[in-house]
Amino acid sequence: MAWRLLLLLFGTVSVPLPRAAADTAGCSHPKEVPNAHIQVGNTTQLNTLLRYTCNPGYKRKAGTSNLIQCVLPQGSTQPAWTPPMLQCIRDPSFPPQNPTHEHPDTPSAETTQKVSIQTVASSIVLLVLVVSGVMAFCCWRMKMQPGQDYEVAVTAIPMVAPAAGNEMLPPSTFPVG
Repeated sequence: MAWRLLLLLFGTVSVPLPRAAADTAGCSHPKEVPNAHIQVGNTTQLNTLLRYTCNPGYKRKAGTSNLIQCVLPQGSTQPAWTPPMLQCIRDPSFPPQNPTHEHPDTPSAETTQKVSIQTVASSIVLLVLVVSGVMAFCCWRMKMQPGQDYEVAVTAIPMVAPAAGNEMLPPSTFPVG
């Protein structure tokens, strides 16, 4: 009878042990979600809730959840995260994304240099056209204005001062003071 009591006592204590061990066990690192990140830290214990955050320039697609939870699936002894349902889509209010070197459609340095040379050349041509147009307009405007003839009054100015009585001294005499 003591054996049965001991067996019954041991059986009731041993049944919750796997559950207690599972409670202290934690989930592994959560799955990656495209264009999102998650702060895990040391909180991967059973029943922990974590929230994904969309990267800058992206937003959560309507109808998707950014929460996951560390749960013990039915019939399992190993905790696992619930499947992430989050979808991060490009936020249309952000400016267009600059291409990165990881993207397969990224132009090479040679292509970028060709584009830069073409941009500079077209800018110079545009500048020359603008300057030529301004000069042509100025010339056209000068031709369209009625000519202004300036008349200069010719006045005879005597080269020698008129002699007025005693005011004029002979050139060889200088006053001494």
